[in-house]
Amino acid sequence: QVEIRARVEGYLDKIAYEEGSLVKTGQLLFQLDPDQFKAALASAKAELAQRNALLTNADLILKRVRPLAKQNALSQQDLDNAIANQLTAEAQKQAAQAQMKQAQLNLGYTTIKSPLTGLAGSSNFREGSLITPGANSLLTTIVQLDPMWINFGVGENEMLKIREQIKSGELKGPGVENLRVEVLLADGSTYPQKGRITYVDPVVNADTGTFNMRVEVVNPNGALRPGQFVRVRIQGVVRPNAIMVPQQAVMQG
Repeated sequence: QVEIRARVEGYLDKIAYEEGSLVKTGQLLFQLDPDQFKAALASAKAELAQRNALLTNADLILKRVRPLAKQNALSQQDLDNAIANQLTAEAQKQAAQAQMKQAQLNLGYTTIKSPLTGLAGSSNFREGSLITPGANSLLTTIVQLDPMWINFGVGENEMLKIREQIKSGELKGPGVENLRVEVLLADGSTYPQKGRITYVDPVVNADTGTFNMRVEVVNPNGALRPGQFVRVRIQGVVRPNAIMVPQQAVMQG
């Protein structure tokens, strides 16, 4: 889930997406009034042009002063002043370039696009509202649907037992990254796509006493939704020479 926030202050000109719909990466979501930022950019460009002219003039003066100073036609102080003026003009040009770049960035921030493909929530502001960056700048949220992440935890005691059994040879497997994960939905049905474990927390969660893990599974049709409860069944680990008991003969307690 990604929060879409405003980075500059301005009036909301347009909400360019349908709330609750699927949006694509790079799709326009919001348009802030760009006029003041266009004016700021034009002013920054004019300032840069002025600084370029001053730098050109300082360069020409320094070129004239250097040979005269070598001939002792001018004092060393005059040469030092010409060098300082040229360096100052160069620094002022760089500052003007930075201001112009910032003005370009601010103008770009008025066009707010989706950073990913997913479902877009409702807009927290209506057209004509004044948007300000900060804590209240949240415009909407976008939830990615494909691929989907499933978070689950394995108890610390269970994890220690598994590691000990792998070490003793009672369990054999291809490694966590190569295990396949079956997803069971709340109604007991099996999700058709298999997932894989992409993350294992290196530390134990102090609140739950579990190792947090994450499964990534493709979700092309949007059958899985954020906040949904599922069960995961890890496949690929083998217990050699084990006696299997029919599941119908086992009760949960």
